[in-house]
Amino acid sequence: MNAAPLLVSFNSFNKFLEALPVNHRTACKQELEEIYGKSLPIGISEVCIAVLFGYSLDFVYALSKKQHKFYRSFQIKQGKKTRTIHSPRVALKVVQKWLGAHLSSALVFEDHVYGFVKGKSFVDAAKSHQGAKWVYSVDIENFFSSITDLQISEAFKELGYSHGSATLLSNICSLNSKLAQGSPASPVISNLVMKDVDAGLKAMANKYGLQVSRYADDIVLSGKAEFKSEIAGELHSIFEATTFSLNTDKTYFADAEKGQRLKIHGLLVKEDTVILTKGYRNKIRAFRHMVEQGKVSADDLPRLKGHLKFAEYVQRQNDT
Repeated sequence: MNAAPLLVSFNSFNKFLEALPVNHRTACKQELEEIYGKSLPIGISEVCIAVLFGYSLDFVYALSKKQHKFYRSFQIKQGKKTRTIHSPRVALKVVQKWLGAHLSSALVFEDHVYGFVKGKSFVDAAKSHQGAKWVYSVDIENFFSSITDLQISEAFKELGYSHGSATLLSNICSLNSKLAQGSPASPVISNLVMKDVDAGLKAMANKYGLQVSRYADDIVLSGKAEFKSEIAGELHSIFEATTFSLNTDKTYFADAEKGQRLKIHGLLVKEDTVILTKGYRNKIRAFRHMVEQGKVSADDLPRLKGHLKFAEYVQRQNDT
């Protein structure tokens, strides 16, 4: 499903304005002009969204007030654990995809932000640490579900949306007062909400002369000089005034001068390349052999092919 254009089916901004009820057009024109001038999504009211997408006004009210009716929930396995995904139904997904696509096009994030940014990948994030003597990484626990509807609303207000508009967009993008896990708008919104944290990470990296990268919930610091003990404490302090918690079980430190492998964003980083971990490389060889020999069931074949494509992607990124 491709995202709808910024004006959806309207040929011009003026045509969209003309389609609005006169009283609503008068009340919203200034905010609409300001938001459209920034190339941001112009769904600033239930009326605007109804006109843009051809939905009834009552239906849009339901999208924003009774969100639970427009999701289906299912679980996926992640190793030994399971994760619940709430997938939006088509009518809501269309609006969320439109919001996510045009927020992504209009917004610029810090250079060290790699997750959910067009033209960047986790391989690029790992490559940014080449030449490091050590790495220190932390993981944000329950990343998406730690982002509240209030944080989403505040983030939209910082972009120039009015309180009412920001609240509406927050409602459309959240479920049970949290950022919806399966929404196509959630990735870019998570980056938007992390703006202050990213500013703190950048300031810290500059202070200590470090390299920093963030890919979604995975944050990595690295350095070419000796690791200073206060770095860990200062990194944790950035999160003290937020709704986020760091997963202490996933904190990782490695020192290359002690012969330890530098594992960054799931990859091993060497001086001039990044590679899959040894265990994963062995798994890929086994998967490839099984596929070539036709020893894979029809149910498992897509999953194994996904792993093989992932390995090929990492290799291609090294070749560029």
